[in-house]
Amino acid sequence: MGLFGSAKTDIIKQRSDGIVVAVTGGKAALKCELISMEEDEKNMTYPMVMTLNGVPLVQMHPSYCPTCCGLLATGYGLDSVKCPELAAISEKLNSGFEGIGEEFEVLRPLIGLLEDGIYLIRDTQTFPVDGDRHFFWDVPDELTYYTAFSDEFYFSELWKCADSESAFIYPTQSRDRYDESRVQHYIDLFSSGRPKPRAVAFNAMKGLSALLDGHHKACAAARLHAPLDTIVITKGHLCGARNNIHIGFTCDTETEYDVPMNKESGIPSKLYKQFAEQLARAFARKKNPPPELYKGVTAESRFTVREWEKCYTESVDCYPTAYQLAAESACGFGDIGGMTVEEIYSYVFEQEDPVFYARTLMSRFVRTNDSRTRELLTKFARLPFSGDTKQIIASALRCMMNMKDEETEKLFIDFVVYGDDYLSDIAKDYWEDAD
Repeated sequence: MGLFGSAKTDIIKQRSDGIVVAVTGGKAALKCELISMEEDEKNMTYPMVMTLNGVPLVQMHPSYCPTCCGLLATGYGLDSVKCPELAAISEKLNSGFEGIGEEFEVLRPLIGLLEDGIYLIRDTQTFPVDGDRHFFWDVPDELTYYTAFSDEFYFSELWKCADSESAFIYPTQSRDRYDESRVQHYIDLFSSGRPKPRAVAFNAMKGLSALLDGHHKACAAARLHAPLDTIVITKGHLCGARNNIHIGFTCDTETEYDVPMNKESGIPSKLYKQFAEQLARAFARKKNPPPELYKGVTAESRFTVREWEKCYTESVDCYPTAYQLAAESACGFGDIGGMTVEEIYSYVFEQEDPVFYARTLMSRFVRTNDSRTRELLTKFARLPFSGDTKQIIASALRCMMNMKDEETEKLFIDFVVYGDDYLSDIAKDYWEDAD
C-alpha cells in the first residue's frame, strides 16, 4: 500500500461543476462519529464529532428535528493532525486548478481519506461567514446554535421548504495560525486575473461545511467582499419513497446529482449490497446494528482567542444569512436573469405571496449589486399605497437607505411629508447618519 492507500473511486455521474463518486477501500480517516447513542431531549440533538485521523476537528450536535438548528464548537483542530494527503493537493489547488473534471487525479489523495460511500464533489462557491452574520473564523469555542446547521427552512408563506445550499463555512484551524502575509498573498492572487486557488471543505453540517484547507484564502475573500471558490465534499444518504429510492445529498430528492438506487446506476456491488441491506431493515422495521462509538480524545477546544479586525467583522454585511439564502432558493429566482424591471415587477405580482417574493428579491438584488437594483427599488417604493403593498414599500425604503443622492432623498422627503405614520417613521431614518 502506498502513501495514500488503495481506495478505489468510480465516477458515477459528471456535471459541469461536480461529480458523484463511489469510494470503496477508503482509509475512513475523515468522517463523522457518534459519541453517544443518547439523545438530548432538551435541545433535540445527539453528540458527534468530525474527526481526521482520529483527532476531533469539530464538535457536532445535529438536531433530529429537520427544521431545527444544531450546535457546533471547535475541537482540537487541524494543528494537531498530521495529514500528508491534504499537503499533497494543496500546492495544485493554489496554482491553476482547472476544475474537477480536468483535475480529478489531483483530488485522489483527498478522496482516499473518506470512508466507503457515495460522495458529491463540487467545484462551487461558499461565503466566508457562518450564516448568522459572523465572520467564519470568529466563532465561540463553546457549543453554540447555528442557523445554517439545519436540514431545511420552512416558509409558511409559500408552504415550501428549502435549504441554504452548503454555502457557509466553519473553521477547523486555530486562530493563532492567522498570518497577515498569507492573506495579502491571496488578495494579490485573487486580484491578478489568474485562475483562482481553491479551498477545500467537508460538508457534514447541512448548510455549513468544515473548512479543511483555505483559512487564509477565506480571509482574503472576506477582505475583497467576494465569495470563495471551494471544493465541497458531501456524503450521500438514502432518500425518497419506497418505489423511488435515491442516493441524495440534500433534503430535496429532486436534485440534479441524485443517483437512483439500482444496479444500473454504476454503484459498486459492495456499496449496493450495504444500501440494500439498510433498506431491507428499514422496510422490515428492524433496528440498524449499533454504530461503533468514538473512543478517542475528549472533544474540546484548543483554539486561541483573537480580536478580529473591522475589515473582517464588517465584511459580513456583504453576504447573505442562511435564512436569506434559503428564502431565495424557495422563491426560485433562476429565470429572472434576463428579465427587465417591468417583467420582474409583473412576475412578482403573479406569485401566490407577492410580499414575500418582493422582499426576498429586493434583498437579493442589494446583496448582489444587481444593475437593476435602483430602478426596481424605486418602482416598488412608488407602488400605490394599500394594505397589501405597505410591507413591500417599507422593505424598498429600507433597502434604499444607503443610496445618498438627490433623487433618492426627494423620494424619502415625499414619504416624510405625505406618507402614513409607519412609512414616514421609516423614511426619517434616511438622515440618521448625516453629519
